[in-house]
Amino acid sequence: MSIEVRLLGPVELRGENGLVHAGPAKQRAVLAVLALEANRPVTLHRLTELLWAGKPPRSAVANIRNHVASLRRALVDRIVSRQGAYQLNLASHELDVGEFRRLADTGRNALALGEAEQAEARLAAALRLWRGPAGTGLPRGTALDVLLTGLEADRLRTVEDLVEARLRLGNLGDLVVVLREHLAAHPLRERAWGQLMLALYRAGDVGAALASFRQAQAILHAQLGVDPGNELAALHVAMLERAPHLDLGRPPPAFPGRTVAVEAPRELPPDLMSVAGHSDELAVVLAGVRTVPTGRVSAVVIIHGPPRSGKTALVIRAGHALADAFPDGQIFAEGGPDVTASNLMARVLRAFGVPPDEVPEQPDERIGRYRSLLATRRVLIVLDAVTSEAQVRPLIPASAGSALLVTSRRSLRVPECVQHVALRTSARVRVRPYASGLVLPARRTEGVPTWYRAPIRTGRIGLGR
Repeated sequence: MSIEVRLLGPVELRGENGLVHAGPAKQRAVLAVLALEANRPVTLHRLTELLWAGKPPRSAVANIRNHVASLRRALVDRIVSRQGAYQLNLASHELDVGEFRRLADTGRNALALGEAEQAEARLAAALRLWRGPAGTGLPRGTALDVLLTGLEADRLRTVEDLVEARLRLGNLGDLVVVLREHLAAHPLRERAWGQLMLALYRAGDVGAALASFRQAQAILHAQLGVDPGNELAALHVAMLERAPHLDLGRPPPAFPGRTVAVEAPRELPPDLMSVAGHSDELAVVLAGVRTVPTGRVSAVVIIHGPPRSGKTALVIRAGHALADAFPDGQIFAEGGPDVTASNLMARVLRAFGVPPDEVPEQPDERIGRYRSLLATRRVLIVLDAVTSEAQVRPLIPASAGSALLVTSRRSLRVPECVQHVALRTSARVRVRPYASGLVLPARRTEGVPTWYRAPIRTGRIGLGR
């Protein structure tokens, strides 16, 4: 039996005779989850977590079973029951998400090899599979939104990869219009600003190219409180100097220190938790990163407090809020008593594509490679649950542009330029459904009333503590 599940737009199920009715919105959401986890068992508990915001109703499991039974009438033997789980079996070409990823990956590989024509064809084919926002018509405000938002991030990246291929081929055409529409919806994407500048420059409109840089600069400063990254600034300087490598027919300017074949790491865990009562501390963390003088020092903020004070939830929330300001990647690593700074540096190097056998063995050489890697990048490094100053000091970026966020159970004695934020155990933790304006209470934690609000220890927030 031939079927096709389509998630890149309104959720659709197609059979041999065309479109098949996939049921009400919640039933289509069940289909979407099973399809995104195709060929793997999905537990009832996992389905419940993804499909309901906050505490699910008592009838949740029964509802899921009913929806699966209805889907089986159309999918026949494609849904297999496991112990406490369901599995939807699909071939790669039977799911538009899988086909999109295959075409996009093939296009990126061709782009990395300098085969722009092949890359353009594959990337364009990948984007033609989209019929609208992923999961259109599904209930919103649930954890399923995290998975759908990830698909949208893949689409944006593919759009910019296609633009890069067309810039290499000299197919300027309506590229300026496409990029302006793209940036109107996503104004913080520095890569797209650089592409717009290059398209205008190669079309002979140098004034508009330079004006686009000033527009990007104003937007980034207004929304994030930061200046354009090193890559965009370098492109601006090259245009002022009429650098020969910007001319059509030459390779496009490679952003300093960035290897096309290595994907910028995006390692932050999903932002599903909110710590009520810590909004002031979150503001301090964000300000501590955004207000550091560019070109002088790197931004370092240490969040410390006892267990259950919400340190990890706070640093993840801050990381997502700051992610667009660090386009070269976000690294998330866990410390612990047995993890050394050298281990953590090796972890960062591998995340940026350094093969394990090329990671230096000597600690001083490893530190040098680490600092060289960060020198031309804007990277956010998050270290969770560190236990000592020795784990943090070598990881502090040596130059401005990157930032380091750290959580620890105690205050760490590190340089005076580091900002410290103290938390208390009495914070109340809430579940925040992704992309939703609702904040719903989580279950009561042991010894901490759900609605207890922690006082803010303003005297413990400041520099050099």
